[in-house]
Amino acid sequence: MAWFAITILLACFVVPLSSRAGASPGDPTAGASIRGQVHIQKKLTGQKMRFRLYPDFKPVPPPAPGQKREDEWQNVVVYLESDIPLPPALHASAENPKMAQLGETFIPHVLPVMVGSTVEFPNRDPIFHNVFSLSSTKTFDLGRYPKGDSRAVTFDQPGIVPVFCHLHSDMSAIILVLETPFFTVPGSDGQYRIDHIPPGSYTLVAWHVRSERVERKVEVSAGEVLEIDITVPIEDDEDTG
Repeated sequence: MAWFAITILLACFVVPLSSRAGASPGDPTAGASIRGQVHIQKKLTGQKMRFRLYPDFKPVPPPAPGQKREDEWQNVVVYLESDIPLPPALHASAENPKMAQLGETFIPHVLPVMVGSTVEFPNRDPIFHNVFSLSSTKTFDLGRYPKGDSRAVTFDQPGIVPVFCHLHSDMSAIILVLETPFFTVPGSDGQYRIDHIPPGSYTLVAWHVRSERVERKVEVSAGEVLEIDITVPIEDDEDTG
């Protein structure tokens, strides 16, 4: 796989948490927060991620006129890594994450989950789909199933899992399986936020399949809000062969 050079612009300053209700600066029971803006270069916003059907794939982006900036923001995952085990995230959803099939497309195109998560694959199209992956992280084949049915897969080790449909060769997606509960996808305005972070030292990572990892060492204290903006560009001489 061809990886590309990446430029990162990270600006960090601490804002007292007095603006947050229910906590005060220095409160040892208060979790920290990291928030900021993801900036994407124009080259990245004009393409859609596609993959070959095999584990040693490399991106094959076809023409995608009219691709919106918010579409690419939703293909970025921002998360924290730590050298020590992290506790479960507070206020985690009790529902299993979902990657639906709708309009012969996987929705969402990129789905971050924590190790041990069970992902559901509901078919919302009036046709059959057959979801599968040949990834070494998790190999599975859910077989053909019609609209209204759903199949599920549990992801028990970290890594990148490209997902495809046997019946529709242009359908592709990614499940990013993480060892951390502290992750998020930027909103349609490029803003991201990770809350309830225990005090300590971390590596903040911004991930996109067509980029190298963007990372920054950070240290957070109880009651702090760190502002970190991230720029994730792609070089113009991208290899699409």
